[in-house]
Amino acid sequence: MCAAAALAIAACSPAQVSAPVALPTIGPATGEPTPPAQLQAASTIDADVYKPSRTLPACPVGSPLKTGDTHASLKDALMTAQTYHKETQGIGLMVLKDGALIHSDFSDGMDGATQTVTASMMKSVVGLMIGIAVEKGHIGSVDDPVRLYLPEWADEPRGDITIKQTLTMSTGLTPIPLMEFLFAPDMNKAALTASLGNQPGSEFYYSNSVSQVLGTILDRQSKANGYDDFAEFLYRDLWCPLGNGEASLWTDIAGNTRAYAGLNAGMDDWARIGELIRNQGRANGVQIVPAGWIVEMTQSSDLNPRYGYHVWRAGGWKSKRAYNKDSPIGVPHSAPFAAQDTVFFDGFGGQRVYIIPSKGLTIVRVGAINLQYDDAIIPNVLAEAVK
Repeated sequence: MCAAAALAIAACSPAQVSAPVALPTIGPATGEPTPPAQLQAASTIDADVYKPSRTLPACPVGSPLKTGDTHASLKDALMTAQTYHKETQGIGLMVLKDGALIHSDFSDGMDGATQTVTASMMKSVVGLMIGIAVEKGHIGSVDDPVRLYLPEWADEPRGDITIKQTLTMSTGLTPIPLMEFLFAPDMNKAALTASLGNQPGSEFYYSNSVSQVLGTILDRQSKANGYDDFAEFLYRDLWCPLGNGEASLWTDIAGNTRAYAGLNAGMDDWARIGELIRNQGRANGVQIVPAGWIVEMTQSSDLNPRYGYHVWRAGGWKSKRAYNKDSPIGVPHSAPFAAQDTVFFDGFGGQRVYIIPSKGLTIVRVGAINLQYDDAIIPNVLAEAVK
């Protein structure tokens, strides 16, 4: 089958070429904003609570995960990982080895297509989308100053921040207070009100509003290059080339895509995204993200060895991983990662995609919010079992 993927356009040999597959239209944002108290009470499987939202329809040509037999050498490790997953209120665990699903476990009523709330895992998707935008020429370079894309900052110091500094959370911008930002009627406008507190490139400081600056740039550059908006760019150039299923995007009242959180999708979809990174940007016979971008994205950044381009990684072990110097929350890491090429998407409270290319592993894990979830245990027990 020639990739769903390139939307059936020009990725196959002449004998395989078929008519382009028409993609469904992404509708407008619907639903009244969910009150803060209701959001705080929502569980990980309450994806439909996050309103307003836009539906990403299931792609016309899907890409089912292939399955494989459990490797005998991994049997005990899988049991250990599964046990820890359950002990920490896990509701879904999938393990792929060399591209084949060898283990899956879901709470009652769930399967790989069930949409779950994955919080900041969206940030890593934004990192991938910047790579596609650079490859297509929508963005010139990661070294470009953001003034080229944000005329509001053209004649002031904030305009000197580079795309790369935004990707690596080293902008120097002072974060907008969480609740104020979370419920802003127009997040793109709100993100551009962030003031410069430090010299760009001087400090790592993980922040939702920094990701939304990237989302604003992606939205504007998408519209400038023939897409309706960032959501359509994401759908056409990443989601459907992967053959993913139906998902939802949590938006603001203005319909803007939240670039820092709110891509609520099935675990199968996240597994395909993880596999895309493990396979250096290639899926369904098509190079979706440049291989060089995957290498660059997953390298250690200058100010934080544990962070790349909107993706977390092995390096600089500490027993607690801080999001920034002011955050009261730290993520437990009882040991360094066993494989130094481990990279991962981090969603608040234990939502994860781990990718370990040297071991052929992609691991997707979701669960109830648990601030004691230890990031070292599941990836390490599996990586150490692969010889």
